[in-house]
Amino acid sequence: MTALAPPARLHPLRRHAAALLAGSLLLATAGQAASEEEVITSHGIAIFGELTYPEGFEHFAYVNPDAPKGGIHHTWTLGSYDSLTPFTEKGDAAEGAWGVFDSLMVSPDDTLGEYYGLVAESVTYPPDKHWVSFKMRPEARFSDGSPITAEDVVFTLDAMQNKGQFRYRAYFGEIEKVEALGPHEVKFTFAEGASPRDLVPLVAGMGIFSKAYFEDRDFSKSSMDPPLGSSAYQVESADAGRSVVYARDEDYWAKDLPVNVGQNNVDRIRIDYYTDQGSAFEAFKAGAYTFRGEVNAERWLNGYDFPARRRGDVVLQEIPAHTVPNAGGLYFNLRRDKFQDIRVREAIETMFNFEFFNSRLFHGVEERVASFWERSDMAAEGPPSAEERAVLEAVLGDLPEGIGDILNDPAATPYAGEGSSQRQRQRRAIQLFNEAGYTLENGRLVGPDGQQFTFEMMYASPDAEQYLSPFAKELQGIGIDARLRFVDSAQWRERAETFDFDAMHVFIPMSELPGIELRDAFGSEYANVGGGLAVSGVSNAGVDKLIDMIVRAETLEELRVRVSALDRVLRAMRIRVPYWVRPDSWIAYYDYYREPETLPEYSIGMPGIWWADQARYGELRASGAIR
Repeated sequence: MTALAPPARLHPLRRHAAALLAGSLLLATAGQAASEEEVITSHGIAIFGELTYPEGFEHFAYVNPDAPKGGIHHTWTLGSYDSLTPFTEKGDAAEGAWGVFDSLMVSPDDTLGEYYGLVAESVTYPPDKHWVSFKMRPEARFSDGSPITAEDVVFTLDAMQNKGQFRYRAYFGEIEKVEALGPHEVKFTFAEGASPRDLVPLVAGMGIFSKAYFEDRDFSKSSMDPPLGSSAYQVESADAGRSVVYARDEDYWAKDLPVNVGQNNVDRIRIDYYTDQGSAFEAFKAGAYTFRGEVNAERWLNGYDFPARRRGDVVLQEIPAHTVPNAGGLYFNLRRDKFQDIRVREAIETMFNFEFFNSRLFHGVEERVASFWERSDMAAEGPPSAEERAVLEAVLGDLPEGIGDILNDPAATPYAGEGSSQRQRQRRAIQLFNEAGYTLENGRLVGPDGQQFTFEMMYASPDAEQYLSPFAKELQGIGIDARLRFVDSAQWRERAETFDFDAMHVFIPMSELPGIELRDAFGSEYANVGGGLAVSGVSNAGVDKLIDMIVRAETLEELRVRVSALDRVLRAMRIRVPYWVRPDSWIAYYDYYREPETLPEYSIGMPGIWWADQARYGELRASGAIR
């Protein structure tokens, strides 16, 4: 299934600074306290509590510190790319392009919102956290051997604020200034009223660019020249639209740091590009690549009976999922007049017969979602609690019309109906359309202007057609001129940037600890920024205020209550036809991958903490199982 913009999937390099956008932060240190006159210096920063790993820790608990090095991780993705620079507005960046840049700090996969030093040796801040400084390791190096200095960090922030993608400019816009206090110490000062709980991890996790490298290059332009990075992996080769290969740097400056022990084990990471799921799966069966995540239930349950699997050369694994899933759905383009009435959106959602699809197409393994934060205690449930009511009352006058009695109604859920009767769905949907001013005339649903209601669903994953096509037929059954539009990655980008769609099949990433990134997805200032997370174009003062309250939450309980309130409002607004989740992650791989005894709770750790059994790989190659 297609993520936010094809070919967006979770990239296979080590989890990088996307985690930096995880939300509200209460800085704390392991066993440390400070008076109003003191500053705090620590090896790490934790969200809402104590650091898990003490100063001087040897490695993260979930890694195998003795994992052997060598071998290849060979995977795939959908779509195409034409750039190796992921920070500009221009071009489609290669999968994993962000992973070539090291950051000041990194976040482990067995905790939420904890950051430990990578380029930074330590972090210092006052109790009110209106500034933060990092002492950098003098030994930190770019891949060409040049040192990473405070001036490079200063350059990075300036470039991101003034030449980076719009969303990055806005994220970094609340940083008042950055100063190089010396060759290896950098200080960030935040604007008055800004939330350091978001900004500290933002600056801690941003990839660092070389100032010298960009002296004769235009930062704002996309390029197929491999950028000068500093991480364990650098671009070895790139064939635009076909493949990209990252090679492990044998001289990587940070390979022995505690945050890297037992990680970055394979010598190469290769990502091949395919135009559709079918051809990609056939290539996997033939051994053209060796690792894939599976999202199609029919394929998972019935498609893996092929020779390599029967021989035991291919392993199937189901890993329990604990993280908040991407918020999948068919998102309405609220910028269009025909979707302004919430009853129209609810009527279309009503016609999506998930129960039928789950039974006939998904073998009953999927679970319908309602919340934007499934698998989380931040998901709204039932009527609001007293604490949540207080939050909602503060923004009640600014919330959109038609969302019901938000202070008392149970949280909105997708229509199911008694026994999933399609006739009941039709009656309910037509009733809602009637209330919105539409009537059925000669089998056509027409509005006050006498024109038939049209509804086009845009998607870029062929797998989606198996449920979007029957959905379109059901909509046609109540008089809607419903159509499907399959697009390639170039068309997707163009249409997304110009809002040329009725509804878009997407999966929007949701954070475990939401914060400033919510403005990108649901904030008014981003509503008309094409190609970003603001798919639906939500623009509402009440939603904006709720997001601001989330960003400024100072305790975990405050965060939970405020996110639940936002979840309740977004669901009541009916901005999408919600999809589904499953309790496990499905992966398939050729039997030379090896994993630690216990995987971390918040990631499968592939390929960062896995490793290659090179002897077994040789056997598979010799037998012809792997090409």
